[in-house]
Amino acid sequence: MEKGREGRRVDATGRVASMIGVILIVLGVAGYLATGMASVTALIPAFLGIILFVAGWAGTRSERARTPALVVSVLVAALGFFGSLRGLGDFVTLVSGGTVERPVATVAQILTALLCLGFLTFVVRWVAGRRRRLG
Repeated sequence: MEKGREGRRVDATGRVASMIGVILIVLGVAGYLATGMASVTALIPAFLGIILFVAGWAGTRSERARTPALVVSVLVAALGFFGSLRGLGDFVTLVSGGTVERPVATVAQILTALLCLGFLTFVVRWVAGRRRRLG
């Protein structure tokens, strides 16, 4: 862990969770606008992103909040990953030249799944590295 501006220890997982959260918020809003604001479900990535952003932000603000914030972030990312996997079949159809009923939703689901999987992978590697360093 590195020291922050005020001398506090800064946790990289909180910063990464916040960054992924912002990307998911942008993805959700862009998907919602791209579909002509037809369905609130297009905002699901944004809702996940808001939770990730807040949890990441909270984890960087307080030593006491760091672990609970990380747990919330991991649970939200796992939910986002597994919930978005249902678009995998449509994505395969789309990239192989076929047509799907909601291509914007399909792309948003796959991007959500990849972002959440990337965050989960980062956390697992971060925890393993920390355990190695601390013994």
